[in-house]
Amino acid sequence: MANYAAPLLNVSVITTFRTAGLLFSNSPTPRRIQIYEIEFGQAGALNSTDIQNLWDVSRCATGSATGSAVVPNSLDSGDVSPLSQYLNGITAEPTMTTAGFGLTIKQWGINQRGSYRWRALDDGDNIIIPATAQNAIAVRELSGSGNASQTAVGNISFVER
Repeated sequence: MANYAAPLLNVSVITTFRTAGLLFSNSPTPRRIQIYEIEFGQAGALNSTDIQNLWDVSRCATGSATGSAVVPNSLDSGDVSPLSQYLNGITAEPTMTTAGFGLTIKQWGINQRGSYRWRALDDGDNIIIPATAQNAIAVRELSGSGNASQTAVGNISFVER
């Protein structure tokens, strides 16, 4: 089992959710994915008033999602590239309203100057993506004031099984 990390990136934080990272298993060789850590925050110019940003981790369907394809980095240089797929800089959002999808798993409200780290305490606490097509986890952010000069950044770390 290899460990991987991929960067979260949303170049313009607005008042509606925008996906900073979309992780999914894909055919022809789907893999079960276990997310064990998510780190996130904001970079860029601060809003003149103190604002909160809402981060969300949800199950979704890849649907017609488009963005920049990123090959997650192996945390051990001896491991092979992952079979899972990852998008950031999303230009078309994944499907969040299909029956059984769009379910929020975690949410955090943090100050525009803050950052946050979620880590599974053990293997039983990991966020699981099943090895079936169209299943994904989206990490999204919105800002109460729509501070478009801020960029959402972070990392998502996972294991393929």
